[in-house]
Amino acid sequence: MGLGLYGGPAYNQGYHNRDGLSGGGSLGNQEASLYLSDKFTQMGLDVTEQGSYKNVVGELSGKQTPEKIYIVGAHYDTTSGGERPGGDDNASGTAGVLEAARVLSQFSFASTIRFISFNAEEDGLRGSQDYVDNIVTAGNETIAGMISLDMILRPLWDNDPTQNRDADLLTADNDLCLAWSNTFLNAASIYVPSLDMDERSPYTQNWYASDHASFINAGLPAFGILENTADEIWGGSNAYYHNPEDASDGLAGATYDYLFAADIVRATVAALAQEAQLIPEPATLLLLCLGSLALRRKSKA
Repeated sequence: MGLGLYGGPAYNQGYHNRDGLSGGGSLGNQEASLYLSDKFTQMGLDVTEQGSYKNVVGELSGKQTPEKIYIVGAHYDTTSGGERPGGDDNASGTAGVLEAARVLSQFSFASTIRFISFNAEEDGLRGSQDYVDNIVTAGNETIAGMISLDMILRPLWDNDPTQNRDADLLTADNDLCLAWSNTFLNAASIYVPSLDMDERSPYTQNWYASDHASFINAGLPAFGILENTADEIWGGSNAYYHNPEDASDGLAGATYDYLFAADIVRATVAALAQEAQLIPEPATLLLLCLGSLALRRKSKA
């Protein structure tokens, strides 16, 4: 984004900056917004561009309890100050939300699921705060749970290679957030056993580092999933954090762990499908039965 490869020559600004605040969003930021809106639309979601910070929202309406809403979000802006491609921070989380939307949009659920690309996170969570203030709180909405994906692609530590490759769940130390966090952790352990979660999760120190904080501060159940805790990232676990080298795989030694990120997305999909309550349709039931039979035959063999 920023080179006009999607939006066309008008968006080519010569570098990959996706700052979401300056001048209403850089050209790269505007191009990313256009791309996200188009992708959500292609999935058959109800798409809106919300607020002055241009959050991109794709909604999959619930069939039985649509007023009960689950959200998975990620910020698509990058930090300002020159070329900041933001491969891990946060193209990784944005791609995760798109993939979750691609999978879940093929099915029907009792409750509503919203897929949100927040803007201006790097400028003080402005996009998510605007959404909470003007949509959630103003509309007196029932948010049953919110998941924020932010930096999910580089779990290994640059400043200490002996550290474990695991994911961290950050949230506030209150009953609502801890219950919602444990719902995710239980779903991950059942459906994605290959995903190693930091044994400290849910981690409740310095949990305010991304868009989930806007929801938590409004008294809503929310958490963030990251490759490391905020303390660890700020302390140097990711040497490319907010640097020009946070770009494509292999540039300047940065190596992305795609299987790790995919497992985080699988766990997110599992938790949302479980809690929003998948409505089995005849074709879905047939596939589930065939899958069960295949597993039984394999186990007998």
